[in-house]
Amino acid sequence: MPTPWPYPLSSTPEGEQFITTAGEQYVVYFAPADGYFPGLAVAPYAFMLGFLRRGEAGDDALDTTPPHDPRIRATIVQVVEQFFEDERRLLVYVCRAGRREKLRHRLFASWFRQHNDGRLVRRVVGEEYGLSAAFLYRQDSPFAWELENSLPSMEDKLGQY
Repeated sequence: MPTPWPYPLSSTPEGEQFITTAGEQYVVYFAPADGYFPGLAVAPYAFMLGFLRRGEAGDDALDTTPPHDPRIRATIVQVVEQFFEDERRLLVYVCRAGRREKLRHRLFASWFRQHNDGRLVRRVVGEEYGLSAAFLYRQDSPFAWELENSLPSMEDKLGQY
């Protein structure tokens, strides 16, 4: 099956925006996550991944399940790939406790397996706190050693949120 092509992106103050063929508007954004890494050199390069889905009128947080659209995945993957053009960057995502969040965590794990070309490392953290969280970084990151050696302190920090 051919890989679907991403939707066109437009940069906005909120992040990278795209509109699906169904008229759904999405915004993919990165928020600073330096608070998870106090005292570490990687802190200024740490960001959390987030995205919003809006209806045609721009309403946030729709309660309906969107129709399956493989182009959404292709678009989010493209944004993440662009994010990692800088080898220093660290991507954190935290899915709070709950059924929907656990499904989202599994979905992201599946996307990672399908699209990782071997350049990225994914570490799952926070499970003992009921969180579905992970961080991703490039294998050639200048902070790889620091990240691997600070895993226990990061897990403790996640437990505080």
